[in-house]
Amino acid sequence: MLYERQHLSILKNRMAEPRRRMQIIMGPRQVGKSTLVGQYVEGIDTPYDFLAADGVNREDTTWIPARWQEARMKMDLHGEKERILIIDEVQKIRTWSEQVKKEWDADTREKRNLKVILLGSSRVLLQKGLEESLEGRFEAIKMGYWEWHEMRDAFGFTLQQYIYFGGFPGLAPDTIDEDRWRDLMEDSIISPILTRDILEIDEIRNPALLRQVFELACIESARELSLTKMQGTINSGTVPTIKSYLDALDKTMLVKPLQKYSSSPVREKNSIPKMQVFNSAFRNRYGRHTFEEAVTDSTEWGRQVESAVGAHLANRSLLDGFELLYWRTDNKKECDYVLKKGQTLVAIEVKSSRSDDTEGYEKFKELFGEHITNAFIVGPEGLPLEDFFSIDLKTLFRKIR
Repeated sequence: MLYERQHLSILKNRMAEPRRRMQIIMGPRQVGKSTLVGQYVEGIDTPYDFLAADGVNREDTTWIPARWQEARMKMDLHGEKERILIIDEVQKIRTWSEQVKKEWDADTREKRNLKVILLGSSRVLLQKGLEESLEGRFEAIKMGYWEWHEMRDAFGFTLQQYIYFGGFPGLAPDTIDEDRWRDLMEDSIISPILTRDILEIDEIRNPALLRQVFELACIESARELSLTKMQGTINSGTVPTIKSYLDALDKTMLVKPLQKYSSSPVREKNSIPKMQVFNSAFRNRYGRHTFEEAVTDSTEWGRQVESAVGAHLANRSLLDGFELLYWRTDNKKECDYVLKKGQTLVAIEVKSSRSDDTEGYEKFKELFGEHITNAFIVGPEGLPLEDFFSIDLKTLFRKIR
């Protein structure tokens, strides 16, 4: 039996309601969006059409209306009181939102009970279309990368396996052969995003440079890395180009360049970024340590743990609606992660050993304590990793009494 993520019950409940809004399921590649909808339709008696826009000409303005009309004809032919139209990768069609709005509004006027589920792997293109044309007509179901408890329950992952291999359910069985796992990461996940998905969002004039920026950012995950230093290491491109490519990697949930927290928005934007992968699998696809080498090297494992904590936070920041930052003093003492929602802050320090320095973390609490609702250490002398990965992060923004 396939593992059921919590999103399935949300989708079931919403689709059982009278037709009011279409459901938009969005998330990165290989997190189970199509599987989720497949699990949903297996348990219903309502007739449905499951279509994919992947491969349709981006400029085609007839495909969506034609498929929609076919669904209506089936309803009329069979005397159906309700039908579901499901379109996967809908953002592949350039003017999808305008077309969907026209057809949805026509059904609303005619009181036709054709319910709609749309899926997409580009949150940027989806969000743009939703904001431009579909306001008030949809509800979003946001799916992120698989988390620790999901990989544990579905595939028996140990905590160490999750920290190293991350949360890709489709590749879980392949982690026993690391060379094969790395090849599959490249061929089925990374290359399609770099060579297709990003090109739909931004104009990328130098795809080879984009890949170099991505690989370097992955290797340096959980470390500060200036754009000037990136340019010097890669020995190609300009600083503005590298910055724009990092922005594209952030939009597609590959790498998030974290800014240093500051009370001044200008200083925050101009800070040296700290590179952070959204999923540990990206870092270790290019890392220099095998799983066995990483878990037995205390220094390397410390970096693995910090990067995995950051990946979890980056993933959840998009789902829970908070900013993810870091902070450091002038003498380079750092508070590893700062969560910000409005003016409210949460400080998180990652310690892989009892001897790790916490001076930056303590200084951050001293300076910004009036805005901090929660502050804690993750590691041997603080919150165990198992517990950290199970926290509902939204609750951290409530002040502890």
